[in-house]
Amino acid sequence: MNDQPLKPIKKHGSFSPVLIELAIVILFFALSTGIVVQLIAAASRISNESAFHSQALLAMETVAEETKAAPEGDGTFDECGVRTFETAVSDEITVQGIVTRDDSPENGTLYTIDLSVISTDGTVYTLTAEQYRSDWEATP
Repeated sequence: MNDQPLKPIKKHGSFSPVLIELAIVILFFALSTGIVVQLIAAASRISNESAFHSQALLAMETVAEETKAAPEGDGTFDECGVRTFETAVSDEITVQGIVTRDDSPENGTLYTIDLSVISTDGTVYTLTAEQYRSDWEATP
C-alpha cells in the first residue's frame, strides 16, 4: 500500500462550489449590515425630530397657560386692542403670540389668544384660544 494521502485533483481556472457559497454568504451579510445601519440612522433621525416636536408642544403649552393666567400681560395693547409678544424657548424654538382684547361683551372682556411656534425652518404649530373674563372677576 501507498502511505501517501489522497490529494484532490486540481483544476486550474475554475471556482470551487464552496468558494461560491462563501462569496454569496459574505455578500448577504454585507447587504444585511448596510440595511441595519440605514435603519439605525433613520430611527435616530425620527427620535431627534420627535424630541424637537415634544419640546415645541411643551413650549406652546407653557406660554398658553401663562397667557391664559394673565392675558393683559404687560398691558401694552395698541389702539385696536392687540398685544404682541415673543418668547424664545431655545435657540431653535420661539413662541410668538397675539392677544386681542374685545371689550364689547356685556360685563366683561373677551381675549383671543393666537400662538405660533416658530423654528429655524418656519412655523411648526399654531394654536388659537379664547377666554372671557367678567368685570367682577378678581384679578390676581
